[in-house]
Amino acid sequence: MWKKFLSKLGIGAAKVDLALHRPHVRLGETMEGEFLLEGGSVAQQIRKLEVVLQLDVEAGGKTYRRRAAVIPVASSFTIQPGERKVLPFSYTLPLHLPISRPTVRYTFVTHLDIADGADAYDQDAIHILPPTALEQVFSALAALGFREKPASGTITPYGQEFSFFPTGEFQGIVQEVEFFALAEEQGVRLHLEIDARSGWGGEREIRQELVISNDQLRDPATAAGLLKEAIDGAVRAAGAAQPSGHPWMAPHSPIPGHPSGRYSSIHHSRHGGHGWSGAIGGFAAGMLAGMVAEELLDDALDDVADGLDVDDWFDGGDGFDGGDWL
Repeated sequence: MWKKFLSKLGIGAAKVDLALHRPHVRLGETMEGEFLLEGGSVAQQIRKLEVVLQLDVEAGGKTYRRRAAVIPVASSFTIQPGERKVLPFSYTLPLHLPISRPTVRYTFVTHLDIADGADAYDQDAIHILPPTALEQVFSALAALGFREKPASGTITPYGQEFSFFPTGEFQGIVQEVEFFALAEEQGVRLHLEIDARSGWGGEREIRQELVISNDQLRDPATAAGLLKEAIDGAVRAAGAAQPSGHPWMAPHSPIPGHPSGRYSSIHHSRHGGHGWSGAIGGFAAGMLAGMVAEELLDDALDDVADGLDVDDWFDGGDGFDGGDWL
């Protein structure tokens, strides 16, 4: 009787531990491991065993937490005193989750729901790597001398936005390259926003959509060449002065293997036309949109109360205004 009473308080109760085969996994791949269950001092009825994939996103100095997935494992079983159970764990990550970055973190929270007793929990941090196609895009940008910014990977209403700055031949010509990525069966679609120096000493944001096939991504030189062509075109469109010895390329030269034979230049906003809600990080953006919007609305009301014109607060606030399509 005393043991049963203590087990209700969590003393001498059943325990659970999720042992992952590896602490990192690539988007679209399967994370595997085992649950190690150990019975306590008395027999206990387990209502369910489940795992929550918990997502923490930092934005605007605040941390937003959401359940990215709830993974049921087992239900309605009894574990005897001192009994040990091993159950398999397997979960395939969807492609539209954001990848891990300093402001984007994941934890598997294991929940053992014990009837008439204190539940048992276990937490395991995991690192979500980019899908192969996106990693190849990162490598191509690195080959052009671009480096990822510390704040890259921000969650926006349209998905996860990556940002890079130049250290090579584009230094002083391009301020930054930002993009959203949409993983497709045949490759990756990039929505690029390139901030380039204009001929009058200012900057212009040029937007492009670039599709790179899987075959092109597997050839580092080809992938880097396509990105370079897109950036060169944006620099020309911005009216930047050509640096000495810079090999400009034709704005619409053919691209072998591309369905249209060239990169795509589009003239509509990014929240329409190609289903960008399915971009990498789009799922998280949808989960967080309500909470973030509420926080932003509170901030806006505070600003209005302080005498700031609401039109001023919204002007350019979404990163859209002032951009040009190439």
